[in-house]
Amino acid sequence: MTADRESYQELVESLFKLPFVRYAVVTDDFGHRFAGGMKPGIQSLTPIELEKRLEAQAVLILKMAEGYVPDVGKLLWSSIRWEKVTALFFLLGEEKGTLSVTIQGETPMESLLEVRKKIGGWITAHP
Repeated sequence: MTADRESYQELVESLFKLPFVRYAVVTDDFGHRFAGGMKPGIQSLTPIELEKRLEAQAVLILKMAEGYVPDVGKLLWSSIRWEKVTALFFLLGEEKGTLSVTIQGETPMESLLEVRKKIGGWITAHP
């Protein structure tokens, strides 16, 4: 991965400043956790094994979706919505890994713009 752990941790901590973010993790292209986890003070709703499985699956989903880019444009993000949480997945750039974020289920989807703005700022600062 081209950025260092400290810069990834800065990204995670910036997301944790948003009150509706529960979890933020950066993984490498193989789904191995590089930085992040549950937001301090927030209890996970699932066992750690399920979190790790979702992190690995996020990489697969996003990498498969990249195949559509020539036809439908740049991949921005992917999501899964449950009653209690929404999971958001972002590619951070070439060899920069994948970011998985969960937000509280009742969070308005307009709040996704705040998440995307923080991620976009990080990507711009780490070309």
